[in-house]
Amino acid sequence: MVEMKERIRARAFSSPILSAISAALFAVVIFSVPSLFKVQKDWLFALNLCCRVIAAVFAFVLAKICGFKMFTRPKITLSAILLSVLGLIVCVNNFPIIGFSTGKVKLLANPDIAEYLFYCVAIGVAEEAVFRGFVMPLIGIGLRQRKHAPFLTVAVSSGIFALCHLFNIFSAGIASTTLQVGYTFLTGCLFATVYLFTENIVFPIILHTVYDLGGLIFTSPFGVATGNMWDAYTVIITAVLGVITAAVFAFKLWNYKAGGLRA
Repeated sequence: MVEMKERIRARAFSSPILSAISAALFAVVIFSVPSLFKVQKDWLFALNLCCRVIAAVFAFVLAKICGFKMFTRPKITLSAILLSVLGLIVCVNNFPIIGFSTGKVKLLANPDIAEYLFYCVAIGVAEEAVFRGFVMPLIGIGLRQRKHAPFLTVAVSSGIFALCHLFNIFSAGIASTTLQVGYTFLTGCLFATVYLFTENIVFPIILHTVYDLGGLIFTSPFGVATGNMWDAYTVIITAVLGVITAAVFAFKLWNYKAGGLRA
């Protein structure tokens, strides 16, 4: 067992970027399994949950073997607090708040809120464990000698996270998938930056879950509402908030001087 762990660790560290891409693709395969089955909603929910748990366990085990510590004592610095709070505002803004207040968005009759909550939490835990807890540190190792390595690590790991969503093109079409890849890259940068500054995976998991609770609210078959959230005010608020957040995060990342994630 010890020898096998050493082999895994040696292979991951000898080709960190290739290992990161391989892990990401493996996770995508696991995440895609439920789409292969046409079953009732309850069974589909259970299958989704099982696949997310498998992917999360896979990431946690590999991260432990490689010495990546996801659950260290969080760094509570002014920058970490600023980025976490700003990130939370962005994620909360993904809820159709104005739509609910104006009646353009309404809850479905008898929505299964508990099931929806578990679904979003499972996505947040699994994707953060894979892409921030395991893929991101590997990318960091591969780019550690580059100038502005933390900035590049966040960008490259978020790019891998975003490109993995290209597989949705078979179910969502080209236009929707292209849009999803774009905003997933940005949210990936947000989650990765918060992880870099806090050094604790719980923070990006919370942000990811909150973001999905708002963003997947219309998504079949587990969504709980119907309507359209994209009124003029929401678009303007989202655009302004996005520009401010991108500027602050980019500035903080570009000037990041610490040694990176603990290992």
